[in-house]
Amino acid sequence: MISVEQLIGELLLRQNCVIIPSFGGFVAKQISATIDYKNGVMTPPRKSLLFNRQLINNDGLLIAELALQRAISYQEASKMVDELVQSWHGQLKNGERVSLDKVGFLYFDQEKNICFEQDRFFNLLLSSYGLEKVHFLSEQDVLLAQRTTIARSIAATDKEGPNPVIVFDTETITTKTIAPEAKIIPHPELNPSKKLVWKYLAAACFLPIAFYSFWLPMKTNVLESGMLSFNDFNPFYKSAEGSYKSWKIPQFPAQPSPSNLEETVAKLPNDVTVFSYNFDEDLYIPIRLKNGTHLDSELNVEASAPSATQTTRKFELIVGCFSSKLNATNLISSLRNKGFSAKIYDEKNGLQRITVGSADVESNLQVLKEKITALGIEAWVLKN
Repeated sequence: MISVEQLIGELLLRQNCVIIPSFGGFVAKQISATIDYKNGVMTPPRKSLLFNRQLINNDGLLIAELALQRAISYQEASKMVDELVQSWHGQLKNGERVSLDKVGFLYFDQEKNICFEQDRFFNLLLSSYGLEKVHFLSEQDVLLAQRTTIARSIAATDKEGPNPVIVFDTETITTKTIAPEAKIIPHPELNPSKKLVWKYLAAACFLPIAFYSFWLPMKTNVLESGMLSFNDFNPFYKSAEGSYKSWKIPQFPAQPSPSNLEETVAKLPNDVTVFSYNFDEDLYIPIRLKNGTHLDSELNVEASAPSATQTTRKFELIVGCFSSKLNATNLISSLRNKGFSAKIYDEKNGLQRITVGSADVESNLQVLKEKITALGIEAWVLKN
């Protein structure tokens, strides 16, 4: 009983187009005979097949021929072809090939496209039935025979003299007499020895290296300075002796620091309202002046200087220094209204320092410092 795969090959012997419904169609094109002179092969006329994935409409040829061959109805043959197409799709998705007798095989490429490769050993053209490829001597075979024959002839001529040699031509076979080629023996004096050339090159490289191996450490100061310049490679270069000249550095008088805040304020211009006061060696305090450069000497709040019996803490959180007692009093009142225990810590150089808390460990004042900073007041820690 003939199968669908075999039936497709039988139909392509008589038809130039066979369509498999819902799968694709095979289109045949007749190609004339070809001669390959290079490889020495003559191919008879044949049919060249192409697979077209777009030909999916049923023309009835395959199903009708299948129904006729198996003696079944057209509907049963159509169902059989549909089941076979579904089986082919499954094989292709699994990476397998679908082989068709006398036609070729189908497979998926990397992009999941159906590719077709025709059977090279079966000719679907009925007019070329029984004809096979004809092989003849190619150009390469003729050239190889010529070279082999010439080589043998030259070898025989060297021993016995010139003899006629058979030389193959691409069209005719003729006999030619080839005289042996004269051998040229080079004179030994014309080819200098390679070893002698390498000796000269080695000597040319070794002499400069040996010279500078002695020159650099003995005649230059490269070992002392650790630096190498282009002038060190010049044997005729003489370096100039170094000369030194003494210079006197001018001494500038030190600027006297103001003895107290009053002298500093007195030297400021009348339009200055804010300046930095050098409280000690490591601390500069920003001071804002009101009413020009006048300092108010009246204080309404007494400084809380530590008594002899009072235990002093090591760190104080200072929130301001004022020369005016009124400004210090206003800041203390404002801070006390907000819940801080503000007071005058001491008075130094005419400035009253206000504290909001003290501690034996500086880290204990961090939370209080963040609260004061949140109010827009700059605070710093004073170490006793």
